[in-house]
Amino acid sequence: MTHVKPPAKTSRSFVSDHFRALMLACLALLVMVSVVSTGVLRGSVSQLRLEDVHTNDRCVVYTYFEDQGMGHGGTVDVWKSIWSAAGWKPVVLSEQHAALHSDYQDMKDRFSTYPTTNPLGYETACYLRYLAVAVVGGGYMTDYDTININVPPPPGCEFLPNDGKLTTHDDFVPAMVSGTEQEFDRVIHDMFNANLDETMTTVGQQMVSDMYFLQYFAIKGTIALAHNFYSSPNWMADPPCDDNGDELPLMFHLNTDKVRNEFGGADKPAVMNEWFAALNDRRNRCNPVTAATPEEYAQKFLVPLGTNKFIESLWMHWDCVHSGCTPTEKQQAQEELIKSAVDKDGNPVTLVRLGRQFEFEGTLGRRERRVREEDLHKLW
Repeated sequence: MTHVKPPAKTSRSFVSDHFRALMLACLALLVMVSVVSTGVLRGSVSQLRLEDVHTNDRCVVYTYFEDQGMGHGGTVDVWKSIWSAAGWKPVVLSEQHAALHSDYQDMKDRFSTYPTTNPLGYETACYLRYLAVAVVGGGYMTDYDTININVPPPPGCEFLPNDGKLTTHDDFVPAMVSGTEQEFDRVIHDMFNANLDETMTTVGQQMVSDMYFLQYFAIKGTIALAHNFYSSPNWMADPPCDDNGDELPLMFHLNTDKVRNEFGGADKPAVMNEWFAALNDRRNRCNPVTAATPEEYAQKFLVPLGTNKFIESLWMHWDCVHSGCTPTEKQQAQEELIKSAVDKDGNPVTLVRLGRQFEFEGTLGRRERRVREEDLHKLW
């Protein structure tokens, strides 16, 4: 029998075999990377490292989001776009960040037992966000339905209001909160250790939430308050200037109740985008405001109480309309101060709601038309 030798491998077949092996190895590596990445995205907190998320960059602004099936993902995307346009570095935190905290599980278990009328997952997330911000180094945290028209980040990305003490910038509402990591950690531990009955009695509620805790802490003097949110975007005068003709710092919390009552329950991301564009257009009739130092920044933007009488008068007006108050000489003087507003050329501003002045096109116009027809509010 004749023995036939197999053909010798050519250089081409050698390369092909090795290329095939290399491709298989690369595919295996990609699968491994995909599995690790998917594990992180789906809640495997072991892959998230503290050294990768901790920062002292105060130009970063955080929000916290966990999908609770409420359809808010689009709102988060708009939040990122708007805050980026205002010069900030928007970062979305999640439970993965909160889970890096050593007290995470104990706190989550306890907070899930607190009395509430809200969905449990949503309410628990409202507490966990303080843990998350403490883990990443403190700084600025806002709700994801807070819009920022013209408030820049602090010069040098270093400044925190009130020397870093935990500060709420919309009275006691956590639409924007600032503080050091130690302050966020302290306050969430205060919520964890709080006497619930005393808290509810003090704030006059039958439930607790992070907002009601902040109200309680403000009454006790353990956190600082500021009134940097003082209206709704469609309540601003035309143009939104103060008594010097300078543009007002414009941030607004477009919570679900406000969208329902001020804008007819319309799509929240659309409301955020349209008013961001509208107010950016109208503020061009005011003098631009800038700040080169932290001291200037504290005087012009995230203003502490007692710093700017005009801004505090606006907040007083908004609060009186919504909560009711008895007119006093001080309030009458504040109303007169509001009426002294002028544009950059010294002309008096139109003291009616911005939304009543313009026939915006599209969905914004339809929403405003309903508000006008029902005469829901008047500015001054």
